Amino acid sequence: MSDWLGCFGHLAIAAVMIVQAPALTLFLMPAIIHMVFAGGSFLIRDRPQRLEQNLMGRVVSYAGGFGVFAFVQFASFVKPEWLTVTSNPLLGLTGIALGILGVAIEIWAIWHLKFAFATEPAARRLVTTGPYQFARHPIYSGGCLAYAGLFLTRPTVVIAVVLLGWAFCIRMRMQYEEAILESVFPLYADYRRRVGAIGPWPSRDRDKIENTRAAA
Repeated sequence: MSDWLGCFGHLAIAAVMIVQAPALTLFLMPAIIHMVFAGGSFLIRDRPQRLEQNLMGRVVSYAGGFGVFAFVQFASFVKPEWLTVTSNPLLGLTGIALGILGVAIEIWAIWHLKFAFATEPAARRLVTTGPYQFARHPIYSGGCLAYAGLFLTRPTVVIAVVLLGWAFCIRMRMQYEEAILESVFPLYADYRRRVGAIGPWPSRDRDKIENTRAAA
């Protein structure tokens, strides 16, 4: 019963996002997709081998997943000037392009993660295929691009502050997720050294290891 409640609860939130702020649907797609796939994953995902028990780890996960959605809903009703659209057509078009690219990356990533997808940090299975060959957290990579697009189309100070808060929560969330994955999957430590967190660049840990080997 709890899995079905979780499924329909997430789908309901996704529907609210689209209905209440249709003009922002593209830029909210990371959160909307998160809700839709999280809802579906309740019914098909693997049983967790370990779940996050730390309260802060759970708080930043929900803040990162729902925070921008909550802000947009609040601003739409109370402070619509916080969502003022830019008058610069170049910024607007660039923002839309980033939004589309970010959403495409996120859909690709979530499809590969579907049996291990969760809102709270958890270890279900180790996924290193598809976009996970290039980034350890490609869902957040897509979110970064989409929210950068949101800021370019609506470059207000308040949105900038909200997105900085989102980035802080996501950074902490990645740390909690990786701690769980590394504790359950012995291969994760090597994967972490080889693949960057949100892009196809080497991690600092990898650089240190290679420099040590070269010196030896």
